[in-house]
Amino acid sequence: MKQDRLGILLLLVGALMLVTRVQPGNLLTELVWLAGFALLASFLWRLLAGRAPLGVRLGAHGGLAIVAAASLDELAGSAFLGFLGLAFWLVYLHGRGGRRRTGWALIPAGVLTTLALVAGVEALFPRWDGGIIFLLGMTATFTLIYLLPREEGGGRWALWPALAWAGITMLANDPAGGLARWLLPLALIGAGVAILGWARGRGRG
Repeated sequence: MKQDRLGILLLLVGALMLVTRVQPGNLLTELVWLAGFALLASFLWRLLAGRAPLGVRLGAHGGLAIVAAASLDELAGSAFLGFLGLAFWLVYLHGRGGRRRTGWALIPAGVLTTLALVAGVEALFPRWDGGIIFLLGMTATFTLIYLLPREEGGGRWALWPALAWAGITMLANDPAGGLARWLLPLALIGAGVAILGWARGRGRG
């Protein structure tokens, strides 16, 4: 246990020392830096799993999120939201107690990850419409929940919000009223998703 604490302390001290040597502003540097912090946060979460309560893990993760965001420039807002989303992904992937303890984490994980993508796109490409990315992200979140088996946190109920978000996305992307030519392929895609979820449910039933 003492060795674990020493290792965690060395990781945090080393990360803080690196922060003082990074010059924000270079996009490639920020992307590499952000990826490194995400890997460090995931490693630290797994290291503390089973050895520290959830509150301690969230506190350590939040500290890394603040350090990561403070060391970035263009991606600072996206990084902070992304780390919040990553926390819920880690709760889902490494939680205990089965579906009732971890399945709920999929929704905030998907929402926060989507918001992080929107913030990143709007910071890097101001002319892009971040609203479309948000709608696509919400559709993908509930589609994932629908396709996952129940023992992994999925639920058949998620089909309806997934279809609703998909419908909103189609309407938002149809200012000229040319939706009719997209209805058949989109209906086929929706039917395929529904059949996949039904087949998975029967296969595990």
